Amino acid sequence: MHLDLDDILGMDSGYRRHFMNTLPGPRGVHLLGTKGHRGVENVAVFSSVVHIGATPPLLGFILRPLTVPRHTYHHMLANGHFTLNTIHPEFLRQAHQTSANYPLEVSEFAETGLTPFYTDRLKAPYVAESKVKIGLELAEQHEIKSNGTLFLVGKVLEVLLEDDAVGESGHVDHARLQPVTVAGLDTYFEIGPGQRLPYARKDNVLMV
Repeated sequence: MHLDLDDILGMDSGYRRHFMNTLPGPRGVHLLGTKGHRGVENVAVFSSVVHIGATPPLLGFILRPLTVPRHTYHHMLANGHFTLNTIHPEFLRQAHQTSANYPLEVSEFAETGLTPFYTDRLKAPYVAESKVKIGLELAEQHEIKSNGTLFLVGKVLEVLLEDDAVGESGHVDHARLQPVTVAGLDTYFEIGPGQRLPYARKDNVLMV
């Protein structure tokens, strides 16, 4: 198969959406928790979270254009905080259901049976069932002019996870924690054993 830009733009819109969403392969998927100024707790699936830097610790994600109300975005503006929470097989169906279009006054936590969890440091709710919980403060937002999406940057304020999930080197053992990954909007995968390789140097060629 060899597709050029005209071929891609000529696809049926639904087909093109699934094709382009799954093309990069499985990626991390998180539940993003927020709380509005009226106290409504929101949680929704996001699969675009990326590492930006370690000093200061920054993570970012993509938000679709503000052509319709985006509850997550408005909640983040209301109190400045949000959480990222890993998804695991035990509650995958509830997590996926949070992507449904619920009214602003309805809590996805209540509708899906997920449990909100708070610490003293953050105004946004964590997902109690998640094994990795990351609390962030909204730091920056940038419009991607090509399609109107927003790239939002958060500064990490706290991290909650099991002590033995982090190795002596600082590597988080996701094979042990077993979060799911996603390709597109609806196809989830479980993580298998990882393979860690030494730091690549030009004078240390790895043999096949």
